[in-house]
Amino acid sequence: MYKGFKDVVIADEVEHAKIYESPADNTYDCLINEYLIVRNEDGDILDKFKWTGSEYKVLSYRQINNDFAGKIKPKNLQQELAFDMLQDTQSRIKVLDGAFGTGKDYLMINHALDLIVKKQKYSKIMWVRNNVEVKDSKPLGFLPGGAHDKLLPFAMIIADHVGGLSGLEMLISQGRIELEHLGMMRGRDIKDTIILCSEAENLTKEHVQLLIGRVGDGSALWMNGDFRQTDGEIFRNNCGLTRTIEKLAGNPLFGYVHLEKVERSEVAALADLLD
Repeated sequence: MYKGFKDVVIADEVEHAKIYESPADNTYDCLINEYLIVRNEDGDILDKFKWTGSEYKVLSYRQINNDFAGKIKPKNLQQELAFDMLQDTQSRIKVLDGAFGTGKDYLMINHALDLIVKKQKYSKIMWVRNNVEVKDSKPLGFLPGGAHDKLLPFAMIIADHVGGLSGLEMLISQGRIELEHLGMMRGRDIKDTIILCSEAENLTKEHVQLLIGRVGDGSALWMNGDFRQTDGEIFRNNCGLTRTIEKLAGNPLFGYVHLEKVERSEVAALADLLD
């Protein structure tokens, strides 16, 4: 299964040197924007590259910081790849997937804020989610208020990374974050915006096609999800996130990294032991 990277073991320094001597030779048959992790026979990492379509380029990314999370740097190997992918200006559709606690929203939200507040490359985040509740949980029923009030409980994913509800409401009042319901996206032409969709495992192929079709000049679509947490049979049978990865892998406008290590806490990592 495509993971956005390959992990290879090389026999000696000569083979390693060949990558630098002939970077335009796609010796390892990587797709465009696929990463290459090079190890020696002891398993030690020697290098990390990305195949650009014309050459193997050494991994390059910068640390970021903001007023909410402070200094942010990768916590593991796959997060290093994610930093590079999220900072790449060429790919316009970006996907992170992985289990709960691997850092999907943490990485995307903080990078999006960096590009809006610090780099001023985009004007805002448009946060979109299909408001699907956790399977086998009892629905809350009718939520009072207008569209904003109804979407706010689902947007607490963002609040967790921006200092809580007060931080989220401040960013909304500043026009840096906009909450939008998936069902209201048809016909939109969205410019200079990061369209950010969390829990994208609960999107069908048609939902993702709708979102891609909204990406106007200067905009990008970022999605993340966990295939193990789909909350309906329709999403398991017609998963838009899976289809996106399968069909767009190797497209120069597409970037993807599968995150493997849980970083939330030692306790959160225990959830996998219940499988």
